Amino acid sequence: MQSGLRAAFAWLCLAAPHLTAAAAPDLDALAAHPTWVALLHVRQGEPMVRDPGFLLTLPHFSLQAELRATLTLLQGDDAQALCRFPARYTWLRHQGALPERSLAHCGELVEFRTRAPMEQVALVFASETLSQPSSMMGHVFLKLGGHDATGTFREHAISFYTEPVTWNLPRLFWRSLVVGMPGYFTLGPYADQVRGYVEREGRNLWEHPLELDAAQRELLQAHLMELRPVQFTYFFQRYNCATLVQQVLAVVQPRVLDHPDLWTTPKDVVRAAQQAGLLGPAVAVSAPRWTLHLLDQALTSDDVAAVQQAVAQQTLPPTSGTDPRSFLRQQAALALNQQWMANGQRSPEAGTAYRQRLETAAPAQLALASNPAFSPAAAPPDSQFSLSLQRRDGDDAVVMTFLPASHRLEDRNDMYFNESALRLFEVALSQSLQGRGARVERATLYAVESLLPRDRFTGGLSGRFKIGHEPQAGGDLASRGALLVEGGLGITQRFGQDLDIFALATAGVGARRGAYVYASPSAGFVLRQVFQMKAIVTLSLLHNGLGDGRTTREWQWTQAKYLGPNWTLVGRYTLRERAQQRAREAELQLKRLF
Repeated sequence: MQSGLRAAFAWLCLAAPHLTAAAAPDLDALAAHPTWVALLHVRQGEPMVRDPGFLLTLPHFSLQAELRATLTLLQGDDAQALCRFPARYTWLRHQGALPERSLAHCGELVEFRTRAPMEQVALVFASETLSQPSSMMGHVFLKLGGHDATGTFREHAISFYTEPVTWNLPRLFWRSLVVGMPGYFTLGPYADQVRGYVEREGRNLWEHPLELDAAQRELLQAHLMELRPVQFTYFFQRYNCATLVQQVLAVVQPRVLDHPDLWTTPKDVVRAAQQAGLLGPAVAVSAPRWTLHLLDQALTSDDVAAVQQAVAQQTLPPTSGTDPRSFLRQQAALALNQQWMANGQRSPEAGTAYRQRLETAAPAQLALASNPAFSPAAAPPDSQFSLSLQRRDGDDAVVMTFLPASHRLEDRNDMYFNESALRLFEVALSQSLQGRGARVERATLYAVESLLPRDRFTGGLSGRFKIGHEPQAGGDLASRGALLVEGGLGITQRFGQDLDIFALATAGVGARRGAYVYASPSAGFVLRQVFQMKAIVTLSLLHNGLGDGRTTREWQWTQAKYLGPNWTLVGRYTLRERAQQRAREAELQLKRLF
C-alpha cells in the first residue's frame, strides 16, 4: 500500500509541471489574437497610435512585448493601472491570463458608465459635404444610448475628427497626408451632433444599430474609456475617423478587418460592419433640405404654394381625408419650417412652437420611411482601376488610370440624392502603341462636381472645382497637359426620375509655359437608362485654352454599362471643332471598383 502511495505521489510530482504549463495561457497565441491586435490599434504589425501613454513599449513596440508589459503592470500593486487599461484587463481576464479584480475604484470609468450608458450602440454615417475638406467623403461615428441612474434615457456620440484650418488645398493635403494633424476623440450629447450635421450643415445621418451582447458592450465601453486621454495624430489616408472606428469595432468583432482596404473610407466601415453581421436595419435622419428635395417631386405646384403659405403664416397646411398628399404636405411644412430655423429666417422659439403644432396634427399611423437603396452600405466601392484603349490626335494608346478615392460622374450614383463626382489623387499613365513613348496623361489632386437639381422650396446650385495636371485643347484642337485650377457654378433641372439637364459657367487659371486665364461654359444632360446604363452628353466652349486666345467647341458623349457591382464598361467619344477644323477622340474603358 505504501509503495503504491509513493508511486502515485511520484507520478503527480512529475506530472505537475506539465499540468501547470497546460493550464497557463499561451502568451504567443494571445499576442497574435485579433482582439489583442485591435485593442492596440495595430495594422500590418505597425501601431497606428504612437502615444506612450497608450503603448507601454514604445519605441521598441511588438505585440508580444506589449502583452508582457501589460500583464506585468496589471498584476502589480498599482490599482490605478486597471483604470488606465480597463479593456485590456477585461479581455485578458476572460482569456484566463489575469485573476478577477474589481474596477469599482475607477472613478472616471464608473462616471462614464453612469453618464453615458450603453444599452444600445449604433454606427452612424454622416453624408458627404464639400464645406469641410476632412469630411468630403463623409464621416462615421458611434451613438450610445441607455438609461442613467435617474431612469432618464440618454444618447451620446463618440467621434474622432480633425479641424482643418485652411482651404489652401496643397498645404492641407501636405499636413493631412505627410505631417499629420491633431486628432480629437470626443464624447458629447447626440442631439448636438444632429443639430450640427442635419440642421446647420444640411447632411443626412444614417443610424445603423449594432447587434452586440452585454459582454461586447462592456468591452467596447471599457475600450472607449482607454482612448479618452490618448493623443492622436490624424492622417487623411491612413488614420482618420473611419480607421479608428473600424479598429474600435474590431475589438468586439475582429471580422470587420477581414478585408483590408487600400484607403479606408467611412462607407468602407459601414460595409465591413454589415459583412461582419454587426448591423441591424438602418434608420435615416434626413436634413430638411433633402426632405424638401424629395417631397418636391411628389407634390404639385398648388401643393408647394399651399405649404409655403402655411409655413409663412404658421398655420396648418390644407388637409383632406381623401387626399393622399395631405400627409406629404404636412411633412413638407415640417421640413420647410426646420430649414427656415436653420437659415435664421425664423426664431427657434417660433419654429419650435409651430413644429409642435404640426406634429400634433400629424396622423400617428403614417411616417416617412428611409429607403435602404440610399444607405452607405449599398454604395459601390470607393476605389477604382481602369484600362483603356484610346485614339487621340492620330495616336493609339493604352491608358491605365488609378483613382484611390472616390467616383466619377459616369459611375453609379443611385445612393446619392444627385449626380456627383469626387476624384482625389487620380493618376493616369498613357503608353503609345505607335512608338511615341509613355507619358503622364493626368494627375488630379482634387476634383469635385455636384449636379444638384433645383427644387421649388429651396432652389439649389450645381458646381464644380478642380486642381490638377490634365489635358486641355488649344486652338489647333490638339490636347496638351497643363496645370489647371478651375471652378464653376450653374443649375440642374430634373425631369421625371431619369433625366437631369444642367448648365455650368466655368472659368479657371492654367499654366503651360506661362500662366493664362480661360473660360469653359458647358451644358448637357445625364440620362439614367434601362439595362443598368447611363449616358452623359455635354457641349462646352473653351476660350483661351492653353493661352492661345482662340475658342473651340467640344461635344462629348459618355456611355456607361454596369457589369455588376464591381465592373463597368465605359465608351467615350469627343468631337472638337473650330472654324472648319475637326478633331475626334475615342476611348473604350474597362474599370474595376474595389
